[in-house]
This record gives sequence, structure tokens and C-alpha cells, in this order.
Amino acid sequence: MKIELNKWKEVFLRNSLVALISGALFYVMWMLNATWSADMRLWKALGGAAFILLWFTVFIGPAAKLWRPISGLISWRRETGVFFALIALIHGFLVLDDWVRWGAYELLGYKYIPELETYLRSEPGFGLANIMGLLALLFGLALAATSFDRAIRFLGPSSWKWLHSFTYLVFYLAALHALYFAFVHFTPSPERVLLGQPTNYPANPLRFYYLGMLISVFLVQISAFIKTVVQYRRGKKS
Repeated sequence: MKIELNKWKEVFLRNSLVALISGALFYVMWMLNATWSADMRLWKALGGAAFILLWFTVFIGPAAKLWRPISGLISWRRETGVFFALIALIHGFLVLDDWVRWGAYELLGYKYIPELETYLRSEPGFGLANIMGLLALLFGLALAATSFDRAIRFLGPSSWKWLHSFTYLVFYLAALHALYFAFVHFTPSPERVLLGQPTNYPANPLRFYYLGMLISVFLVQISAFIKTVVQYRRGKKS
């Protein structure tokens, strides 16, 4: 009974710490996006905080293979992954509810033109970016729902590891989603001019950080893979 109580206490403390870190990340993202309207500022703050948590979740594993002193941080991937999914869920719900208003055409980048009584594509790339974001969210929620010891026992270690190998798919989908909105969506375009939409949006202050996080995960994965192969070849020759 005492062991079980200590375990629950540890789980509570670890999740409380990650919750505090998540709150701090949200605050930083909120302050960095001060030039946006309140609703856009909220969406961007939530999305940015979630993406940083996801970046840590996928970065720390291969990074620890390259530099063992940080291997103690690997155990925190469970908590950061779960909080990524929770914050991303709030982000996705608010965007669907306030921006696209649950419209399938609007979600895919189409705009209704009353004069023509039909929908026309107004934002190339917007629909694809949203689909990638939704897929990342759905996969992320599935992974978060199975990030517990009971799920491992139910699925089996091999099946659980296979399922959670999709974490990197979630990251790359989320990264492409974030980079589209950071670099492309809010830039001037003929469609915006013709539709009378604003063309003077402020540049995203985090756009190069998002790009750097994407590149860092790719490089650390490649480096860890090469190191693993080299160690295997050396062991095989010895």
C-alpha cells in the first residue's frame, strides 16, 4: 500500500511540474504574439507551447544516444507527450470552433462567394496544413491515451513500441503544419487582395525557432542512427 501511495505521489509531482512548465511556455508564447488579435494570440500561444513539448518528446531520445548525461530526461517523455496532446486538443478545438466554424469547406481553404453562390478555393495550402494538423492531433491523442503502464500490459511491449514509433510522424506532421502558418499563410497573396483580406500581418517571431526545431530533430535522428550502425559494425568486427 505504501509503495502504491508513493507511486501515485511521484506521478502527481511529475505531472504538476510539467503542468507548470506548460503554463510557463504558454505565457512566453502569449507574450511573443502580443501583436495579434486576442483569438489569434490564444491559438498561437497554445500551438506554440504544444509544439515545444512535442519537440522535447521526440528530441530527447536520440539526443541521449549521442550524449549520455541527458539520458535521465528520457523518462519525462511520457508526461510531455501527454501534455502536448492535451494542449493541442484545446488548440484544435478553438480553431475549429472560432475560425473555420466546423465547416468542411472552410477547413479545406474554400470560401463561399455569395455572388456566385458557390465555394471557391481561396487559400492554397491552408487545407493541406489543416489536414496535417488534424492527423497529428488524432495520432497524438491515441499515443497519449496509451502512455500508461496498463496500456503497455494490455497491448504488449512490442505492439506498444510499434504504436509509439508514430510519435515521429506526429512531430513531422505538426512541424509542417506550424511552418505553413509561420512562413506562408499570413503573407501577401493575390487571393487576399482580391478578397479584400489583410496583407500586412506581422511576421511570426517564432518562425525560425520552429524551423530550427524541425532541423534539430532530423539531424539528431540521423546522427543517432549513424552512431548505432557504427557501434554495431565495430562490435561485429571485434
